Amino acid sequence: MPEKPHFPDTFATPQIVEEPFKYDLFKGHNRSDGSYKTDEQLRLEYLQLTDGLINKMTSGIQVTNPETGEKSIEKPDVVVWLDKSARPLSWFTKELWSKMATDPTTGEVPKMPDFRFVNIDREQWVNKLDPEGNGHMDIKRIDPTIIRSLRSIFVSPIAKRDGLTEKIDNAPSQFDGKTVMIVDEVYSSGRTLQYSQAFFERAFPTAKIGTAYWMSGITMKQGASGNKDLPVWYKQGDITGRGVGNRNDSLSAKSQNTTQRLGRYFLSTPLPGPDPNSLQLRKELHELATNPDVPVMPDLTRPDKLERIQSYNNGLSVTEVMKRVNEIKAQR
Repeated sequence: MPEKPHFPDTFATPQIVEEPFKYDLFKGHNRSDGSYKTDEQLRLEYLQLTDGLINKMTSGIQVTNPETGEKSIEKPDVVVWLDKSARPLSWFTKELWSKMATDPTTGEVPKMPDFRFVNIDREQWVNKLDPEGNGHMDIKRIDPTIIRSLRSIFVSPIAKRDGLTEKIDNAPSQFDGKTVMIVDEVYSSGRTLQYSQAFFERAFPTAKIGTAYWMSGITMKQGASGNKDLPVWYKQGDITGRGVGNRNDSLSAKSQNTTQRLGRYFLSTPLPGPDPNSLQLRKELHELATNPDVPVMPDLTRPDKLERIQSYNNGLSVTEVMKRVNEIKAQR
């Protein structure tokens, strides 16, 4: 019997080979102290730093009871991210919440705090809070109208119909009686968080206010202190990349939106158009959170860090994970 001719299967589905994800932003760079951070070192660090923030949200932060003056550790009901550079951290935290907030023993996922945003910068307020420049900050120097501007952002529309009046002082707010955690992206002098806490304590006198930061690393250079490193999305010369514009009091004062207009001293302005750099950053944050190409390390202050090393890395042993971590840390 003659052999049947062979015809290639021209209708077979071609195999699609996916290209590895390409990071455009999350890349290594030189630090100001002369050292170099590689691509993998950066991504390893960003994951671990964010676990540190999530740990504070699920374990608690130190706050002071405004009535008794007693200090305690409490879980925040609300997290306030300082615009603009802390805003991407809110995106990253949301991406990582189900992984890093989960209790590795019980599998329970705690409720994520509510997220809010304000724009408070040290340079914005230093001359009013500390006009002598001696480091003694006094929030009482700030006019009540400014404090109402902050409070107005978080009260009902009815309470702000008449503008920044005394009505806002007594109107119920979103923060009354709540525990609030204010987050800055980088710790330098600590003044930004100090000022922010003072503003919130005065604007929301029944709230318990605590603070936290994501990245630290102070270095001395020619007698002056500065940051050894900054997040890759931190840009002084480019307002894009974080989804909002700079704070602009005069522009916001003309806004048709009452909240934007009254809260102009503490709110970033909308960007005039789409922000492709912000979309790229979100894409890279999502990729790193869902398909990390580096080990995921927990915050080292966690008491269950060994269990979390395994749960964060799909059951790999601590030995396997730490071997890879040490290889990355040894990169130059």
